[in-house]
Amino acid sequence: MRAFDPSQPLIYSHIPKCAGSSVVKLLRTWFKSSFHQLIQDETQNIVLPRMATQDADGNWLPNVKIIQGHFDHGRGYGLPYFYPEINQYFTIYRDPFDMLVSMYFFVKGKSKQGEFWNRGRQVDIRETFSDVQDYLRYYPRWMFDHLPVNLTMHKLEDKLRERFIYIGLFEDLQTTVDKLAIIFGKETMELPRFNVSEYDEPIPEHLRGRFYQDYPLLKRIHDFAVANYRTVQCL
Repeated sequence: MRAFDPSQPLIYSHIPKCAGSSVVKLLRTWFKSSFHQLIQDETQNIVLPRMATQDADGNWLPNVKIIQGHFDHGRGYGLPYFYPEINQYFTIYRDPFDMLVSMYFFVKGKSKQGEFWNRGRQVDIRETFSDVQDYLRYYPRWMFDHLPVNLTMHKLEDKLRERFIYIGLFEDLQTTVDKLAIIFGKETMELPRFNVSEYDEPIPEHLRGRFYQDYPLLKRIHDFAVANYRTVQCL
C-alpha cells in the first residue's frame, strides 16, 4: 500500500454496511474539526456536497485532513473524479456477500419504519424484493458504485496499492483500528458499534458460492484485504 502523507488530505471511502458509522465516530475523536463528513440528503434528493481542499494558490487547507463520504458513481459523485486532486484513500471492506445481505436487512428495517428514502422519494423495498434471495439476485450493482471507477480485474492489486494507504477488514475491526492508529500516529481505542442490522429471515448460504462466481471483482478485493490488512506502510 502507499505510505500515508499527513501533509495531504485523505479520502475515507465509506462503503455502506462496513462499520462506517462506527469509524466516523473514531475519526471525529482522533481528528476533531479537521475531519469532515459529507452527507447527501436522500429525503430531498440533494447530492453529496463537495468541500474545498485547496486555497487560491493551490495550497492544501490546513483544517482539511480527512474527508468521508458515500462516494457513488450512480449519483455522479464517485472516485476519483469527485476529488481528482486527492490521491490517497482508505476504506473498510467486508465479505461482499455478507455486505449485501446486511444492506438488505438494514433497508428492510428502515422500510418497515417508513424511514427509507431514495432520491427524494420514500421507498419500501419489500414492494420490489420479496426476500433476501431476491435482493441478492437483482441488486448487487450498488456495491460497484462505491468503488473507484478504474478498478477492474486487470492489475487490480496494483491499482489498489496505487491509491489506498490501507484497506481494513470488517471481520476484524479491532485489528483494523489498531493499524489505523499506527498509520495516523494516534492512540488506539475500542471501536463503538452503531447501525447494526437486524436479521429476520434465514441467510441463503447456498447462494454464497454462486455470488462469488458472478462477482469475482468484489470477492478479489476482499481476498486482497484479508491478505494485507495486518501490514501497514508509514513514511
